[in-house]
Amino acid sequence: MTGRSVAIGDLTGSLSRLAQPRRDEILVKLAALFDGVGDVLPEDGVETFDAIFVTLLLSTSERARAVLSETLAPRSRAPGRSVRYLAFDDSIVVARPVLRLSPLLLNEQLLALATVKSPEHLLAICERSSLSSSVTDVMISRGDGRVRLALAGNAGAEFSPAGRRQLAEAAQDDAGLYDVLLQRSDVADELDDVDDSGTGAAATPDTRGRSQAAASAQVRPVEAMTMYERLSALQLTIRDLLSAGQVDAALGELAKALDAPTICVAKAYAVDPHGGFLAYAKAARLNWETVLRLLVKRYEAGQITPRLQRAEADYGRLQVADARRVMHMLVEHGSRPN
Repeated sequence: MTGRSVAIGDLTGSLSRLAQPRRDEILVKLAALFDGVGDVLPEDGVETFDAIFVTLLLSTSERARAVLSETLAPRSRAPGRSVRYLAFDDSIVVARPVLRLSPLLLNEQLLALATVKSPEHLLAICERSSLSSSVTDVMISRGDGRVRLALAGNAGAEFSPAGRRQLAEAAQDDAGLYDVLLQRSDVADELDDVDDSGTGAAATPDTRGRSQAAASAQVRPVEAMTMYERLSALQLTIRDLLSAGQVDAALGELAKALDAPTICVAKAYAVDPHGGFLAYAKAARLNWETVLRLLVKRYEAGQITPRLQRAEADYGRLQVADARRVMHMLVEHGSRPN
């Protein structure tokens, strides 16, 4: 062993014998010192800090470890072993800064973290500026709805074909995830493949009764349009018709998009706006703003703010798959002869 190695061994041995409050104090002070001199230290100086930090990390408080994590997280030149120790810390308070920001965590380390750590750790990883498809594959499989939504919202996250498929399938019962995925050009087409609801299947290039703005959005045959384009055109059309006071025409457009009888949609709108009609709207994946405009037209004569607030909560909880089942039952019932 070199003299330097012996000296570091003696120092770390002495530190390990200190009481925890003293170790905490030293770790916080050394973190501040490294923050000031880390960029100009020679490589062996960084390694010295690394050895000391690792020794202290084994037996210091969560608060002190979190201070070091926040200090090292954004630095491209930092003690590598210490960063890895912090990333694998069971405390999310400690791990989060380096999981979110550290450029020193390699893909294989992120893959290991994604495989074994908690959902909260996965959420922190979701905030990284870039993620490989091998990492996101594991996170999609292991993560909950929050993780999938965070991944979908990360423009720097790459997805494999299998990962895109899993996200698209999960989105069938998660309207929030579906809305986010629609904004991603790399996944939106996958939603089209997974979606078997028939939404938009009966649409045609005919733009009669549509506003000029909606017609201009329809520059390709509908069968060649993506789901995102179809939904955008539908919602734009409905809003324009409502602005012109053409509620019946707006309901007709919704029915056409669902391949459902207009009379069934109109009846639900007139008789059961907070039940059956919400099912039709969710089955078409209208966003709440469009649904709200329709409901306001339904109730424009009275004070309905509390009812709309309840409707918004119900609409948020309603899953697309459930809405489709309700819609099919309503259509079947409404189509029976009296």
